[in-house]
Amino acid sequence: MYLVKIIRIPFYIFRLVRDIIFCIIKIGKWDKSWRFHDLPLIQKFDKSEIIIGKNFIACSNPKNNSIGVFQKVIIKTCKPNAIIQIGNHVGVSGATISSDSAITIGNHVLIGSGVLITDSDAHGINPKFRNDKSKIMSLPIVIEDNVFIGARAIILKGVTIGTGALIGAGSVVSKDVEAFAIVAGNPAKKIGDVRDEKYQ
Repeated sequence: MYLVKIIRIPFYIFRLVRDIIFCIIKIGKWDKSWRFHDLPLIQKFDKSEIIIGKNFIACSNPKNNSIGVFQKVIIKTCKPNAIIQIGNHVGVSGATISSDSAITIGNHVLIGSGVLITDSDAHGINPKFRNDKSKIMSLPIVIEDNVFIGARAIILKGVTIGTGALIGAGSVVSKDVEAFAIVAGNPAKKIGDVRDEKYQ
């Protein structure tokens, strides 16, 4: 067992150096509390911001998630002045966070495998303007503290998800979610409250 630990040391050092270089190149900062299970895909548009708090975990390796992941964690700003702000103690598994304007994620948030969080439509709605980037609609997203977003859920533009809410797997959230609500379905509707005795 002791020999195995010694053998692993060079791998830990390599990963540490890799993570530091990657973070400094991609977002201009590295924090020793961050943990990457394989490197995420991070793209930062000129004059945009990606801000990440303490104890951030990004899982892009299917071995490190109970249901696996089918893609890397993707964090990208797509326009100048776009901002993605992620709080402390946030865990993300194989999810996409893509911003044209602003996405704010609070503290102690869990984002499940395959989740999509996007604050824009990516294309114009009217067919005549599908390739006109100036016609893309975008509205900020706010995800408050202690939210849990289940696997494959989609969070659409302009939505606020209240403190402690739970978003069921596969849900499509197109409207605000009240604090502590459990929502599920397409479109997502309230089906319960996380404070209910049966969840204690």
